[in-house]
Amino acid sequence: MSVLYKAQVFMRGLSAAVVALPPPIACNPGTGGLDCICPGNCLTYNNATGGCHPNDCWKWNGVNNICEQDGKKFIPAMVLQAIPLTGVFGSGFGNMGRWDIFSYYMFYLFGGCLSLCCLQICCTVSHLTNDDQEDDEKPLCATLLAQCGTCLWAVGILVMYVWGIVVIANKEIEAPWVDWKGNSIFCPLVD
Repeated sequence: MSVLYKAQVFMRGLSAAVVALPPPIACNPGTGGLDCICPGNCLTYNNATGGCHPNDCWKWNGVNNICEQDGKKFIPAMVLQAIPLTGVFGSGFGNMGRWDIFSYYMFYLFGGCLSLCCLQICCTVSHLTNDDQEDDEKPLCATLLAQCGTCLWAVGILVMYVWGIVVIANKEIEAPWVDWKGNSIFCPLVD
């Protein structure tokens, strides 16, 4: 009997290919049906398939006959987040599929840059059109405002960069994954 994954809709609106479900893992010898005893603690008997399947965030290693945690890998996300050039963009979160956190990084980085540019333009235009002030004070106000904004923006980027390293290193963030039925779930990062 072949059961198929449900079609999933991903971030860009694309559907996943329909794939056959993995075959069930056989019960321990001498057991079967409703009296089935699965070979590992991470397995649960499913009456519809007539065999055992892994619980969420676990997989069965058929070679060693042991349960292993399953999910997104920890090391690639940590490496991408720890490199300053890619970490300020939140690429570690993008690597693990956490597009929500990745988008916060991108919004702060590029939104801050755009805001500072607009602020500088507005200050420059207002000082060029305002003849009440002396000529020496016009560029000074715009320069101070832009430098203060740039400093706050840079500190915010640094804080987000360090926060990303800390939460990925402590494995405080879960990443999207799919269970054996093809349903979307969240699982902890694995080594």
